[in-house]
Amino acid sequence: MKAKPYDKISIIYNGLMQHVDYNNWSRYILSIVDLHASGTKKVLELASGSCLIGDIISKKFKSLIVTDFSLSMLKSSKKNGLKKICCDMTALPFKTKFDFIFSAFDSVNYILKQKTLLTLFREVFYVLKENSIFTFDASLENNSIKFLTPKTIVGNYNGYSFQRISRYSSRSRIHYNNFIIINESGLKFKEVHKQKIHSLKTYFNLAEKAGLHIIALYKCFTFSDAGSDSDRIQFVMKRARI
Repeated sequence: MKAKPYDKISIIYNGLMQHVDYNNWSRYILSIVDLHASGTKKVLELASGSCLIGDIISKKFKSLIVTDFSLSMLKSSKKNGLKKICCDMTALPFKTKFDFIFSAFDSVNYILKQKTLLTLFREVFYVLKENSIFTFDASLENNSIKFLTPKTIVGNYNGYSFQRISRYSSRSRIHYNNFIIINESGLKFKEVHKQKIHSLKTYFNLAEKAGLHIIALYKCFTFSDAGSDSDRIQFVMKRARI
């Protein structure tokens, strides 16, 4: 049975991502705040997933709002104290403006078209205060070429078994993650996730068009300079004045 992306994944997501050190990732984001966005009060997270990072960040920023396009993912979070809004990050429903906006775990790669990526950057521009910061990480091609030969992982979580098959098409620059999820009754669900591996030049061009200036490029989880040969990059962008 075919399912929408993150419909059934939400059930096994925390098991699938159990190798991720969310505490370290959250500390890294907070370090970016300290370095580039001192005085931050109002914070917005895009593509929050099961809100594990948001829960940690909220301990410092009580005004944090977490968002995700998948209601199933937001519901999978048991953190009832969080302010959660289900919305597409390319159509943000906010009239208020934020001091700091962030997204984690290459969520921006799920935007497949350059036109839509430009829309995201413009939406961020509209809800970000002047001289405030937007940061996100993105996977580059150097990371995906490791999957020209498909790789498979299997696991069990929450009473479900799952299989993930990852492969990369250098021709289309699409990274595919195909999931097969089986419940206790043997019912099988399939989800296909696609990520676009945009070039570094694309990010620069579209950000500038939207009025966002890239002020830093870091190798993820560090403050070392990154480039087009990096696997994953942490972008730090500042909203320009109108």
